[in-house]
Amino acid sequence: MRKTILLFTTMALVLLLAAGMAWAAAGPPTVTSTVPTDGAINVDPTAKIKAKFSEPMKEGSINTTTFYLLKGNFSAANPPNCATTSTATPPVTTPVTCPTAIIATVNYNEDTNTAKLIPSAALDFSTPYTAVVEGTGDGDMRAVKDRGGTAMLTDKLFHFTTAAQIIP
Repeated sequence: MRKTILLFTTMALVLLLAAGMAWAAAGPPTVTSTVPTDGAINVDPTAKIKAKFSEPMKEGSINTTTFYLLKGNFSAANPPNCATTSTATPPVTTPVTCPTAIIATVNYNEDTNTAKLIPSAALDFSTPYTAVVEGTGDGDMRAVKDRGGTAMLTDKLFHFTTAAQIIP
């Protein structure tokens, strides 16, 4: 009887350890695909923007502060300065295009691991946009997280340009 209990306990411990190692090996979540794809052109201005994740995400971690849309083509979600001032006398300020956030709602589908960003109005025609899914790599500590609470490490930015207006 003791051998059976010991064997059962040992097997249960091995299974728990293996499951824990498999979970730890999975790593942080990632964005596996986007709609539209990065660099897409002629995107319908009424299109929904989507990000598919590598695994189920934590409820509430995907929202308008961790998945959002900016008007313009940006390589960083939050440029450090929206204007730079020279050291010339008198100082000259060079304007830099700052991001304009697009008002939207975010829906998450647990069955498909997909978040959908739905702008409140049609996007402008012939305009570049940058969609951002937040990770912790930029230091702002805003990030989408998997169900275990592990944050996505790097921001996922994808760019697209809306189609031109067709005038009949």
